Amino acid sequence: LGPEYDSFVGLSGPWDISHHFDYEAGRGVEEISPMKPACGHSREEFDRRSPARRLREALADASEGGRTVGGGDDDDRGGDGDATTGPFVSDLLPRTLLVHGIEDSTVPFTATSECARILRQCGMTGSLEECYLANTGHQDVVMHLML
Repeated sequence: LGPEYDSFVGLSGPWDISHHFDYEAGRGVEEISPMKPACGHSREEFDRRSPARRLREALADASEGGRTVGGGDDDDRGGDGDATTGPFVSDLLPRTLLVHGIEDSTVPFTATSECARILRQCGMTGSLEECYLANTGHQDVVMHLML
C-alpha cells in the first residue's frame, strides 16, 4: 500500500496461499477451488502471491539493507526513517483491521490470527486490530459490515 492509504481492512483472508492450499487439499477441494488458478498453479507462485510471505520477505530485505523494521511507536505515523535506520513497520503499513468469522469453513479464522501474529512479530502492534465474529461464516463477514 502506498502513502495515499491510511487504513486497511482485511476480510477473511487466506493470507498464506500455500498454507491455505494444504487446507483445501485436506478437504479434497483443491482442484475445483478458484484459488489455485488465480494464484499461479504452483507452490512457488503461491508464495509469491501470499501477503504474509511477501511482507516477511520485504522486511527481511529491509533488514539486510541495514534498515530497522521493528519497534518504534506504532501510533506515531510521522517518521519516514532515514538512510541509516530506514522505516519502521508502522511507517510502511497503514492502520490495519483484520476481520474473520469464527464459523468460517472456507478459510479458517486461524489464518487471520496467524497473519496478525506475523505482523506483530514484525513490530506492528498499536496500529493492528483483530475482530473475530461469532456465529459467522466466510460470506457472512461482509454482510455483518453492511448491516
